[in-house]
Order: sequence, then structure tokens, then C-alpha cells
Amino acid sequence: MEDGRESMNAEMKKPKYNNYSGREVFIDVMVRVQPDNETSFEAKMKVSLLKAYLLKPGVRVRVNYDPTKKEQVIMDDEPAAILERNPQLKK
Repeated sequence: MEDGRESMNAEMKKPKYNNYSGREVFIDVMVRVQPDNETSFEAKMKVSLLKAYLLKPGVRVRVNYDPTKKEQVIMDDEPAAILERNPQLKK
């Protein structure tokens, strides 16, 4: 749903990231989760800035979530697998 690349670029423009050498930074990106055996739902996904560049609308990634707390999901995917599953990113 939300363009993770745009969110990443906006975050990186903040002055605090000039010569940044701290912990890995995570941002929240709004996504639509489409489980195999349930109705789809919208949630915030925590993702590192290092992986956010892969999150364009229409890209499919694997996530984990607690079925009792569907408002927050966590990316459970590696960049190579995301690229393999989403040929539109290779253009």
C-alpha cells in the first residue's frame, strides 16, 4: 500500500542521519496482509531502512504477525527472495 522507498528517503533526509553511525533504523510502513486462509487486513509493518527500498506498491513480501494483534506485522523475508518473487523490482 505505502511506498517504503519514499518513506525511507523522507527519513534519511532528516539532519540526524548526517554521518549516522548508530543502531539500525526501523520505520513503519502501511501494508495489506493477505493470509492464505483469512480475510486480508491492513497493518503497520516494522522494516529496517536497509530493506525499505524494496517496498514499492504491489511488491509481495512474507510477514509474521500475532493473530490477536493484527495491527502490527514484521517483515520475515530476505532481499534476494523478495527480488526473486517480484520481477518488477529488477527493471
